[in-house]
Amino acid sequence: MRLFLKPSNVTEFAALHLNLAPVPVGEVMFSLPLARAVMAGVRLGVFKRLAEKDASLEELAGELGLRPEGARLLLQALASIDHVNESGGRWSLTKNSRRWLDPASDTYVGTFIEHSYDYWEWWQRFERLLETGESVAIHGDDPDDPHWRRYIVGQFELARLSAPEVARAVELPKDPRSLLDVAGGHGWFSAALCKRHPTLSSTVVDLPGSAAIGREIIADNGMSERVRHREGDMFEADLGGPHDGALAFNIIHHFDPPTCVRLLTRIRESLKPGGTVAVLDLFLPKSGRAPDAAAFLGLFFHLTSGAATYSPDDLAAWLTEAGFTKPKGVRIRRIPGQTLYLARAR
Repeated sequence: MRLFLKPSNVTEFAALHLNLAPVPVGEVMFSLPLARAVMAGVRLGVFKRLAEKDASLEELAGELGLRPEGARLLLQALASIDHVNESGGRWSLTKNSRRWLDPASDTYVGTFIEHSYDYWEWWQRFERLLETGESVAIHGDDPDDPHWRRYIVGQFELARLSAPEVARAVELPKDPRSLLDVAGGHGWFSAALCKRHPTLSSTVVDLPGSAAIGREIIADNGMSERVRHREGDMFEADLGGPHDGALAFNIIHHFDPPTCVRLLTRIRESLKPGGTVAVLDLFLPKSGRAPDAAAFLGLFFHLTSGAATYSPDDLAAWLTEAGFTKPKGVRIRRIPGQTLYLARAR
């Protein structure tokens, strides 16, 4: 977490080791401009332009409508974290960053970063949340609100990195026919499973705004015949069935424990006996200090849904109460910190 607090000489090392440097100041002072610089690089088109062709400062500023002095400072900040570099007066996107920040890349994550502008606004309400318990209703926007596109496309950009590995890990019966994907949004995990199992089709149940963008993503990738979106609230919509398997990915952190049991019970009722439920999420360790990602994402989940990150024991208890067997955990290498849990309907 302390990216900017790495000592560059013996004096700095001693200051940090002996607690003589005000570490909290560095944590606040540098994390904010780091995030905003990367976000601006996406929104202002800096990364896109440099991915196309190297440019001088004057060329880049002129084409993007930026002041040269401001553009220079932004480029210097982005160079300090190895996203861009300068040689002979010309700026370019680094090889490593081209993979993630070039819109032409199959692993582009710029829409996810663009969605972080919404996060910026949400965090301004954080102190009020702690005082009153009023979280941000991130799923309450009108179906045609632009937020849905930033949200679902951004999540798709991350999902396509891990979907093949996740699909290999999800255990389904031989020649499965039907999959339920609860609040699956982009539907890409369903698509990966359908590609792995030629006999399989999936139904993604999600809110109208999310489903509309998900349909576009699935259609653009030629999977509309196998992956279909059904609009509705996961607690009220007809989940269909009986299904061979069900996905509940990145959902439980949105709800309190009783609501998680209610959701898992609905899923179990839609499955065939012995059908698989797959739960993918970020979980707290069973003991010891929570990793940085789990701790801070726990705050984020509390901000955006009033819930939290939970432990594997919490999930196991809820699955048992909902009528499932004891879950088996599978680490997913492409999603650091997240674990896939598999259980069977009793």
